Amino acid sequence: MDSFPRTPITPSGPEGRARTTTTTRGGRRPGRYVLASVAAVSVALVTAGCQGGTTSAEPAGASRSVSAGTASDTPNPSDGSATPAGSPTASPPGASEPSASEPAAPAGPHRCAADELTMSLKQADSGAGQVYYRLTFVNKSTGACALHGFPGVSLIKRDGGVIGAPAEREGPALPQKVIQPGKTAEVTLHTANQGVTDSPCWDRPDYLKVYPPGSKDALTLRTAQPQVCADRFTTTAVG
Repeated sequence: MDSFPRTPITPSGPEGRARTTTTTRGGRRPGRYVLASVAAVSVALVTAGCQGGTTSAEPAGASRSVSAGTASDTPNPSDGSATPAGSPTASPPGASEPSASEPAAPAGPHRCAADELTMSLKQADSGAGQVYYRLTFVNKSTGACALHGFPGVSLIKRDGGVIGAPAEREGPALPQKVIQPGKTAEVTLHTANQGVTDSPCWDRPDYLKVYPPGSKDALTLRTAQPQVCADRFTTTAVG
């Protein structure tokens, strides 16, 4: 055999170009490593080119600063913008401030019950054939009470029978009368003198029975007055 090494003949490709194969030490081919390095460089260049035209994303946790002259997220109270949270807002035109509720007026004195009163009868000044009696109520309780209106007044016999008719109302209604403990209120009984008319006088009573205004219980006073004549017997309102 010849001592010279033989050079292998590389077959031509389809296009007639010669294809050479290089073998490194140990028989490995470096082609795939070269291609991988070229591809990595190409990707890096493309990525750098893309980043040059765009704004990079802020890293997580980085604080964002606002340069002077830019709009702030917080409204400025002096420029008429929205009122910051927690600040009092102005009332709209025409709105009225809520007024504090006024305390309820205290209740007035209760109506005088019959068992809170005593009474007395006294003849008053008379004239021109007319006779007047002053009937007085006295508050014997420890608290104030009130009377309002006309009482019911009747003349009673000893056996409990009624003489004539109850007194009729005379004159206007008067305001409520508040009676303090130990104080009085009055009505006026009106009749006429005997002989003023042809009508006979009624029998003299043994008792005067009086219902205070608004009461279903009566007060009884032992008295022979008044003697009613001319069929005239009236009472005024409590005053």
